[in-house]
Amino acid sequence: MGAILSKLDVAPAAVLAAAVSNDNKARLRVQTEEAQKLGLFGAPSFTTPDAELFWGNDRLEQALAWAKRSG
Repeated sequence: MGAILSKLDVAPAAVLAAAVSNDNKARLRVQTEEAQKLGLFGAPSFTTPDAELFWGNDRLEQALAWAKRSG
């Protein structure tokens, strides 16, 4: 991961430190709890404001097309 960040001219140490910070872990817990409340599972899952659910990587193109039509 550090090598990829370096190639992108991003400071790996800062990004990796932020990734494992307690604040970041707390945000992840809150987001995970919210996803569970919404009944989401799988990765990735997208729910639109009107409750349209796109579940799984094979639905990513459909989710993007929906977002373009609705944006």
